[in-house]
Amino acid sequence: MAIEISNRLSKIPFSSIREIFEEANLMEKSGIRITHMEIGRPDFDTPTHIKQAANQALLDGHVHYTSNSGIQALREAIAEKLKRENNITVDPNKEVVVSVGCKEAIINTIFAFINPGDEVLVPDPAWLEYQYIIELAGGVPVSVPLVEEDDFILNPEHVRARVTKRTRMLILNSPHNPTGSVIPDSQLRDLARIAIEHNLLTLSDEIYEKLIYGDAKHISIASLPGMFERTVVINGFSKAYAMDGWRLGYAAGPASLIQPILKMHQYNTTSATSFAQYGAVEAYRGPQDPVDNMVKEFDRRRQLLVNRLNDMNIRCAAPEGAFYVFPSFKEYGMSSKEIASLLLREAQIACVPGSAFGQNGEGYIRMAYSTDYDQINQAMDRLSKVLKQKVTG
Repeated sequence: MAIEISNRLSKIPFSSIREIFEEANLMEKSGIRITHMEIGRPDFDTPTHIKQAANQALLDGHVHYTSNSGIQALREAIAEKLKRENNITVDPNKEVVVSVGCKEAIINTIFAFINPGDEVLVPDPAWLEYQYIIELAGGVPVSVPLVEEDDFILNPEHVRARVTKRTRMLILNSPHNPTGSVIPDSQLRDLARIAIEHNLLTLSDEIYEKLIYGDAKHISIASLPGMFERTVVINGFSKAYAMDGWRLGYAAGPASLIQPILKMHQYNTTSATSFAQYGAVEAYRGPQDPVDNMVKEFDRRRQLLVNRLNDMNIRCAAPEGAFYVFPSFKEYGMSSKEIASLLLREAQIACVPGSAFGQNGEGYIRMAYSTDYDQINQAMDRLSKVLKQKVTG
């Protein structure tokens, strides 16, 4: 007897990023060496002092359930960090929920506030899980185009034009995945005015906030006048502290928004891993030198990758944040999936087709420079050779 899966899940595809990752792994098992530029995670180890704190927590017997909201010390460390770095004041007892990664916090937020038929404004291209989580909740994702001519920065007028009576939420991600764009202060204030005017809830995904370059500056929209009461800030430890496998994130905001998210969290995962949370306390309260050093190295790789691509006449702007470039391959007359397949099979470079991030990503490729500098350089040598063969072909 065939058992049918639910209608809501049957419409959701598997992750394109993971499909590329699995194909690359199969090629490696056959003896082909692959340069991995598809997975968005640092290639650095978690700093030693963070691991030591978690290890000590294990030795001290912190192996049981914690408060649903997370251990007190971590909630307090998060509140301290938000005040110190983001000019946001939260009560650690009622306005912070520690989650199993940022993804769980995003799922909880969307399910807590989106009813069937509610519209959610989502940048396009963007991390495509936003769209599918909204659809799983019965909501309607509404694409707001990010275009190269605007440096892939969310244009407030494009947002305003898509607001309807059914619009409930605006999703922001700055620094942005997959383009690395950072929303500047002036445009962030325009977006805040739109949210206030139309009574929109804002989900601000700030996981890449510490990975920022040059003169760019991260500003949390929750810190702007009138925005704290309508904003859920999502952040975590995966990117800046190389703690992706630890699966720790959090949602922060006013109690009126965080308490419903806590209710979702209770019925979803109960609590984040106990001893891992002690490591996260040390991440925020301990030395920040490892973060600074990692960002400097990412910046070095960023400049290498952008320069190498531009030298091949591949149009690629220098991203201001995160660890991705989003070059255009439109001139090659192939879909982004075809380009990604070509790069994997002929240049041994695993990267992600832009179409995996929405229809406005078509023609682009996301390359993560969260891999070794020399490997990036060698991968660009192979890419140059493949593209020359394609042109002269």
